[in-house]
Amino acid sequence: MKTKLFSMALLVSSFAFSQQAQTFSEVTIQNYSPLLYLKRSVNDGGFIRGIQTQYQNGGNGWFFGDLYGTHWVVSKGDHNDAKLLINENGNVGIGTVGPLSKLHVAGTIMAGAGDSVTGINAFSIPYANGSICNWGSLRSTGSSYMSYGVKASGTNAGWLSSSGDISFIKTAITLDDGGFRLLASAPQQVAIDSPVTMPEIMKISTSGNALLQGKLEAKEVKVTLTPTADFVFDENYNLPTLENIEKHIKEKKHLPEVASAKEMEKEGVNVGEFQIKLLQKIEELTLYVIEQNKQLKKQAEEIEELNHKLKTK
Repeated sequence: MKTKLFSMALLVSSFAFSQQAQTFSEVTIQNYSPLLYLKRSVNDGGFIRGIQTQYQNGGNGWFFGDLYGTHWVVSKGDHNDAKLLINENGNVGIGTVGPLSKLHVAGTIMAGAGDSVTGINAFSIPYANGSICNWGSLRSTGSSYMSYGVKASGTNAGWLSSSGDISFIKTAITLDDGGFRLLASAPQQVAIDSPVTMPEIMKISTSGNALLQGKLEAKEVKVTLTPTADFVFDENYNLPTLENIEKHIKEKKHLPEVASAKEMEKEGVNVGEFQIKLLQKIEELTLYVIEQNKQLKKQAEEIEELNHKLKTK
C-alpha cells in the first residue's frame, strides 16, 4: 500500500513539474541525431511555435519559430515584427512578409567586402563546375567611387555603369533622374559639337524620348504613324497648280509644306512625318503625270486629225 501511495505521489509531482515554467542555466541535447520538439498540448489553436529570447527584466529579444504552420520567421521583440520570413512555397522575404519570388528584398542590398579587391566578385554567376564566370559578374571597378557594373568582355570594355565615369574604356550605360544614357569615351563615335569629354551618344529621358548623337545602323526600321498621305487621291483634294508651286519655289527655295534646309538643320527631321510628307508629294506628282498624259494623248489625237485633213485636201 505504501509503495502504491509513493508511486502516486511521484506521478502527481511529475505532472505538476511539467506544467510549470522551468529555468535552466544551460540545456544540452546530445544524441547521434538530436532533435528538439516544440509540441502543442492541443490540436487546435496555438499558432505560435518557436523560441523567444528574453532579457533579465522580462523584455523580449529575438523570436525564432513557426507561425500558422505556413511561415518560419525571425523577428525582433515578438513574432509580429518579422525581419526574415520563409513561406511554405520556399519564398524568402527580407523586409516583407509576402515574398513574391525565391528571394524578395524590400529595401537596399549591399554586397562585397570592405575594399575593392576582396569584394570584386560581390555577385557572381557560377559555371556548372563551380568556377566563377568573371565576365558575367556584378563587380567593383576597384576605383575610389566604387562604381559597379556588369562586365561584358575580358577587358574593361562594355560595362553597365552606375556612374558613367570616364575610366571606362569604351562604353557605360547610366540610369539617373535624367533617364537612360549611353556614354562613350571615343570622340569619333559622337557628334563633333558634343560639349563634354565623355559625351552622350544616346539618351532616353524619363518621358520616353530618345536622343542619339551619331550614326544608327539597322537591318530594318519600322515607324508607325497615322494618317497616311492617301488623302491626295480623294476627289475633293485641292491639288496645287504647277504655277503656284513654281511661284513658291522661286520665293522660298523649297517645296510647299516641306521644311527648309535651315529649319531641318536647326530642328531636325521627324522621320515618320517626313516620310508621309514625301509620299504626299510623290502622290501629287503622280496626279500631275496622269493629267499630263491625258493632255499628251489629246494633243496626239488632235495632231493626227489635222494631218488627216491636210492629206485629204
